Amino acid sequence: MSEVEILHNKAMDFAEGAFIAKKRGEDLKAVELFKQALHHECKAANSLSIDINNEPTRSILFRSSASLAQNSNEFDLAERLIANGLAGFPPHEIKEELKNLYEDVNFMRHLSIKGISLTKDQWVMSLSGNSTRFGGTAADQLMMRVDRISSLFYRTVERLLNRPYRFQGGVSKEIKEGYGLYINAFVPGSFSVSFQVGRPNPQLKIFPDFVPLKPSDVIDEIFNCFELFEEDKPEELKEKIEDEMYHDNFVGLAKQMAPDGEDIKLVGFNSIIEGKERPVALRKKRREIQISNEIVESQTAIISDKLILAGTLMHANTPKTGNFGSVKLWNQKDKSTKNISVPIAIMKDVVQPFYEENVVIQGHKKGNKIYLDEIILDSK
Repeated sequence: MSEVEILHNKAMDFAEGAFIAKKRGEDLKAVELFKQALHHECKAANSLSIDINNEPTRSILFRSSASLAQNSNEFDLAERLIANGLAGFPPHEIKEELKNLYEDVNFMRHLSIKGISLTKDQWVMSLSGNSTRFGGTAADQLMMRVDRISSLFYRTVERLLNRPYRFQGGVSKEIKEGYGLYINAFVPGSFSVSFQVGRPNPQLKIFPDFVPLKPSDVIDEIFNCFELFEEDKPEELKEKIEDEMYHDNFVGLAKQMAPDGEDIKLVGFNSIIEGKERPVALRKKRREIQISNEIVESQTAIISDKLILAGTLMHANTPKTGNFGSVKLWNQKDKSTKNISVPIAIMKDVVQPFYEENVVIQGHKKGNKIYLDEIILDSK
């Protein structure tokens, strides 16, 4: 057995112990074991010169070393190891994995920034991609996600308080006063923004059957749902969000916040849950997310005629009964107007924010009706 193999096997033994310790909640022990694994894996990787004959072993070892450095919270070292791996002749697949790992390391660095001290009623959102730079990002990318976070947060509060799904109107004054959502100062050195949740006054009976709901419980619930959404576990997500309207609303909002793959490549969140940091990342590209809308399927039977329509969103109508509202899409080129049927659950929070904007709608036609599947801003 070669020296490289011996070092690598020792590293994997330490790494296995680290993952076991982490699973048991022994975080300090896990980090120490990761560092020992890192020491041996780095020695193995650095023992191989930049030579095409040493591939793919060399780049795989540097990828593994960088991953161990990330788990050891050694983010600067992780970046250098990734650069060393890319400096050789890595196969295309390993090269892409190294690039993706670089994005993950940047995300974890953002979450570890010392410029902010998280409390259990606070969480951070980080954006990474071509539209972000040191300390800044494109305004539309940020503001859209802040708006969707606000909608998602208050919908979660209403759901956990057993409020009926709100089809029309804004969030009640009582809930906003009891569970105010605030944006704190931007985190220096990255593009991150933190959200602070107000704590309700236990003496304030905002509802007849009011039971105090801890802000940390709301954050925990949102993170649980994000994890199920990102891990593509639709059945488990439906079990967690039993109300169909709340479920479809969450999925619609989460898809809006997901990365587009270029301008925004990663949307990360971090919070303190039971005294421990809890990172959650949305990496799946928006166009890769398939949403099965049971309301649309049951109402339209067999779906036919996929459509992509562009125009200005005009006139939204949300009826008090029925499963669908409607919007009008005006095409400036041919001066035509099309009526688009929209599931009620995503009308207010997902579709109406695009009012009077130029949008692209992906949908399908059944009979004489067009049903919305997805809506995005028209980038042209």
